[in-house]
Amino acid sequence: MKIIDEILNKTQEVFNSLYKNAVKDLSESKQVIIKIFMIIFPLIIIIIIINLIISGIRNGNCLEVRKELSDYIDSYVMSNNLLPTINGDNIEINLNDVKKVTFNDEICTGTVKITKVNDDYIKTFNLENCSYCRTDNFGKEKNDYDGISNVDVVVYINYYNVTNNNSRWSDYIPFEKISTEETNGVMLPLSEEDLPEISEEAIITEIIKEDKIFYSYRDKRWLWYKNYNENYSDFSSEQPAGYSQKDEDTETRTEYSEWAIDYPEEKSYREITSSTGYRWYKKDDNGDIIWWNNGEFYPTKPEDGYYKDNESKITMYRYYDYEWKWYNGTKREYSSKLSSTPPTNSYKYKDEDITSYSDWSNYVTYSSLNSDNITYREEITNTHSRYMIKYKIRSLLVLNEALERKEFEETTGRTLEEMYNDPNIDLEITFKYKYQ
Repeated sequence: MKIIDEILNKTQEVFNSLYKNAVKDLSESKQVIIKIFMIIFPLIIIIIIINLIISGIRNGNCLEVRKELSDYIDSYVMSNNLLPTINGDNIEINLNDVKKVTFNDEICTGTVKITKVNDDYIKTFNLENCSYCRTDNFGKEKNDYDGISNVDVVVYINYYNVTNNNSRWSDYIPFEKISTEETNGVMLPLSEEDLPEISEEAIITEIIKEDKIFYSYRDKRWLWYKNYNENYSDFSSEQPAGYSQKDEDTETRTEYSEWAIDYPEEKSYREITSSTGYRWYKKDDNGDIIWWNNGEFYPTKPEDGYYKDNESKITMYRYYDYEWKWYNGTKREYSSKLSSTPPTNSYKYKDEDITSYSDWSNYVTYSSLNSDNITYREEITNTHSRYMIKYKIRSLLVLNEALERKEFEETTGRTLEEMYNDPNIDLEITFKYKYQ
C-alpha cells in the first residue's frame, strides 16, 4: 500500500539519522545491536499502523452491517408495535424474523436487543455467522454511551415508596389573570401565588383546572322629572337660538379634548389643563431609533415599549366644557339624583339624555338579570378558573443500592412492569454500558 510505503521510508530516514549520530563513539558490537534495533523498530511501527488501518476498515464495515440490520429492525418493530414503553425494559428480536443480511458471503444471524433508555432506544447486536462482525464478549461497564459502538445496556433499579395527594382547590381566578399559553397542557395563572400551596418536597403529577361562568352587572340610570315639558333643547354650552332659559339642574360636562400644542380659546364654561409633552421613541432590532407618530409630542407613554426623550419637550393643552339643557316655559322639576326606576310615583318622566351607569358589580356564580330589571340592567360573563394540584411525596430509596434487573425482580418478588404500574411506587433507573 502506498501510504504504508511512505510511512516506512520516512521512518527509516529518521532512524538512519539517529543511528549515524548514535554510533560515532560506540564499539563495533554495540553498533551492530543498535543497527538491528533500528531495522526491527520501524517494522513494529508498520505492523501497528497496519493493524490500526485494518481495524478501522473492519469497524467501518461492521458499522454499515449494523446500520443495514437496524433499518430492517426499525421497520419490523414499528409495524408490529413492539417497542418497549417502560424505561429500562427491553425486547429481543431474532434476526431470522427479519430480512436476511449477507456479509462476506455469510448470512448474519443472532439477536438484537432493544432497550428503552429514557427518551431513546439503544440496540445491542449479538451477531453470529457474520464474518469478523460477529459479536464477541462485551467489556467492563462504563457510565457513558458514545452513540456509535455496539454496546450492551445494563439496567440498575432502585425504588421509592410514594404517597399520592391532592391539594385544596384555589380560589376562582378571572380569565384575564390566566395565561393564554399552555404549560404541560394546562393554562396556568399568571401568578404562581394563585395556585394552591404545596410542600417543597412535593412532586407535581398533574394540575387540574376547573372552569365556571361568573356574572357581573351594571344598571343604567336616568334623571326623572315631574312636570311634563318637551320644550327643552339638546345639551349645549352656549344658549341655542330659540331657547330663553338655562336649566342648571341638567349640568354635565364633555369628554376631554385631545392633547394639543395650540392653546385653546378661553370660554366661561371651559376648563383648560396643561402638561409637558415629550417625543417618544423605541429601537428596532438593528438599534435604529423609531419615533412615535414621526416625532409628535405627547404627555404620557403612548404605547408599550416607547421611551421618553427628555431632551425634547413642550407644553400641551386639553380641555372640557360644561353643558346644560335650555328651555322655554315652565322648568322641569328633576329628581335630586339619577336612578334606574322612578324615585317616587310623582316622577313619571325619564330624561333619556341624562344618564349614567352604576359600577360593575362583583362577579358571582349566578345571573342577576330577570324580567323585572331587563330594561335597565346589563350583564356580562367571565370564565373563572380554579386549580387543584395532584402531587406525590417520596420516601427515601428503599434498597441500599441499585440492583440489576434480574436481581431486582428476585429481591422484590415483582416484575419491572408490576412495579412501574404501581401508583405507590416510583422507580429510579440508571444505566451502564458495556462495549464490544
